[in-house]
Amino acid sequence: MVPGTVQQLTILLILVLPGVFHQAVRERLRGPLAAEQEPQNRLVRAIAAGALLDTLYVVAAGPWLLRLLLGDGEGPLAGVARQPRQAGLAALLLIVVVPSALAWAEAAWRRRDARARYEPTPTAWDALFRGRDSCFVRVRLKSGLWVGGWLGTRSAVSAYPHSGDLYLEAQYRMAPDGSFVGRVPGTGGVYVRAEEIDVLEVLLPPARQRPVVRGADEGERTGTGAGQ
Repeated sequence: MVPGTVQQLTILLILVLPGVFHQAVRERLRGPLAAEQEPQNRLVRAIAAGALLDTLYVVAAGPWLLRLLLGDGEGPLAGVARQPRQAGLAALLLIVVVPSALAWAEAAWRRRDARARYEPTPTAWDALFRGRDSCFVRVRLKSGLWVGGWLGTRSAVSAYPHSGDLYLEAQYRMAPDGSFVGRVPGTGGVYVRAEEIDVLEVLLPPARQRPVVRGADEGERTGTGAGQ
């Protein structure tokens, strides 16, 4: 619903925006959470956070806020019209600064008390590639075709909440059984969408060496090529 009057717009700002800023800063610091990606969930959480903050504001500075809004009782927002600079500073403080500071403090507290056994990674796709060093990756598509390549510093992997996709900076020819045959001449990389993948395997050889590949150049055969 679009606000139709100044009073309705004011209510929207007071009820929703503090929660919106709190939620945005918290998501920025902690990363996106699966439970907050549905629009209705985000709206409900923003309203709940905003209502809680508004209650705290009223308890802490209710009379001052009423005087700032109503002035001498001449009408709604009369105090704002009379003291626009002070009202603007108050809005900046209560709608932006305080919710953002609380989100930052919450994130700092959670990081301090975090346990090593728990990592709020939203999907297995993110868990597989987060912090991953350079390595070979091979993929069997739903069509049965094998695709393989080198995941290096120039490669890219999508992250939640975006749909999964993968760019390998160098493509390799694959045998029917999924083994690597050799680097594709002049390769500029290969792109694969997660929805097309049936099986994906990350190859981690001992001592973080690249696996020996038939037909690979000498640098990649010894693990000293680009991307290490």
